[in-house]
Amino acid sequence: MKNGLRFSILIFFICQLFLTKSSVSQTIYIQGSQSGLLSADTIYVTGHVLVTESESLEIEAGTKVLFTGFFRFDVRGSFRAIGDSSDWINFEVSDTTGFSNPQSVRGAWDGFHFLQTTAQSDSSVFEFCSFRYTKALGDSLQSFGGVFNIRNFSNIRIENCLFKKNYAHHWGGALFGEFSDIMIHNTVFEENNCGQAGPPYGYGGAVCFRYSQPYITSSIFNNNSSTGVGGGVSLEYSDAVLDANLFSNNFSALGGAFGYIRSTPEKPVTNNVFTQNQCMFFGGAIAFLRANPLFLHNTVSYNSSWSYGGGIYFNDSAVPVLVNNIVYFNQAGEGQQVYIWDILSSPEFHNCNVEGGKEAFGGTGGIGYSAAYENNLDADPIFAGNGEYPLSITSESPCVDSGSLLFINNYYPVSDFAGNPRISSDIPDIGAFEFQLVNKIFIPEITKKIHAFPNPFTEFINIASETSALEDCIIEIYNSNGTQVFSAAIPSASYSYQWKGESYNGEILGKGIYFIRIIGKNTVNQLSVIKL
Repeated sequence: MKNGLRFSILIFFICQLFLTKSSVSQTIYIQGSQSGLLSADTIYVTGHVLVTESESLEIEAGTKVLFTGFFRFDVRGSFRAIGDSSDWINFEVSDTTGFSNPQSVRGAWDGFHFLQTTAQSDSSVFEFCSFRYTKALGDSLQSFGGVFNIRNFSNIRIENCLFKKNYAHHWGGALFGEFSDIMIHNTVFEENNCGQAGPPYGYGGAVCFRYSQPYITSSIFNNNSSTGVGGGVSLEYSDAVLDANLFSNNFSALGGAFGYIRSTPEKPVTNNVFTQNQCMFFGGAIAFLRANPLFLHNTVSYNSSWSYGGGIYFNDSAVPVLVNNIVYFNQAGEGQQVYIWDILSSPEFHNCNVEGGKEAFGGTGGIGYSAAYENNLDADPIFAGNGEYPLSITSESPCVDSGSLLFINNYYPVSDFAGNPRISSDIPDIGAFEFQLVNKIFIPEITKKIHAFPNPFTEFINIASETSALEDCIIEIYNSNGTQVFSAAIPSASYSYQWKGESYNGEILGKGIYFIRIIGKNTVNQLSVIKL
């Protein structure tokens, strides 16, 4: 009896000990130098945190990180915050009182500063993270990038994240990068803003890059604002991949959604949708200011300017080339679709659908417009009007098979805004969406489990499929006319196949779009590739 009682008491105290340890580990408080894995339900940041050059700091999935004041992470080493779709990592301030006052640090935290991070530092990764209630205030170095202030460092990946209600006194309401070639993918930027009512004005209500080559893909910019240029994104002296993003309900003085400034980029701006954006002065959706990108396969519709250029604005010797774009249903006092301020700005238009044509261009450069204007339409694009993609085109649209293939380069997109093959017949469509034709080489059960690289390719392309590792497969390759040009067997022991751009008889095939199918016992996977 006594032995049984002692055993029960022992078990009781052991359980209490574990419960006590567990409860203590659920909440921790940090400041100063930190490294290693922080494991807790809630982390309170009670002072500035430093991650030194030789160290790494990691936050577990499902953690809430609360800042008790205007404190920051100063990252000189590496930082990893990798959540998942069911366990996000949330960064916010514990008390938001005073956040609405942009002149005060109250109600906010100070974000992540990558200002002294060496190029040799390991990558910092942020996945399934939310960032709310930051402010970038203080001296010139501190007033950029509400959540991320990044300079001279490129090893950062941000994916599947949310940036909401952040502010920067100067540029980049949520993120600022200079000499920083980072990657942003599948991320939402909402209700971020930057700038003051007077100079210096804000550039990039959500994101601002200077002297950088970032990748910004498949992301959403909604309801952001700046007082200067680019309510959603501003790029200056930069060469960005800006592909398949949605810009909606953003606002700025110039370029309600997007501003490209003083840049001659190699990479095109592709597959983006600009809708319901507004500006106070010039460019309801976009402002090109001495910037000359290839602007390819975008849809610019239902934007407005309080003054000039409801869709796109050009100034200061801007000479971009616009190909396969829809610029329709935008509104402004003058130049409802396009406004060209000066005679030195001479954008080219090829195979675009522009409401009113060049005769409706506004501005001094619009009235005297003499640049290349070739194979363009002026016809209702006939949008779907509802569903997941209301600005996708229908089978009746004049934009179907009206685009151009003359501007294919190494950055030509292989898919459209919705992730479907960019070219579904011989000729690409106009706009951010490709109308998907149904023919013998497309079947509804197809799932995208193929990876191909390099894509586009010139001499050969490596094709890898999840299916090929599990079972014997057949690879079939079709040209854009739907004619099969090649096939081969892939044994189950192989994980990839290298195609040299040849036909059955070894003939080198010409450049163009090709469709690859890998057929397994119960699966059919497909991907489109480009041969240059």
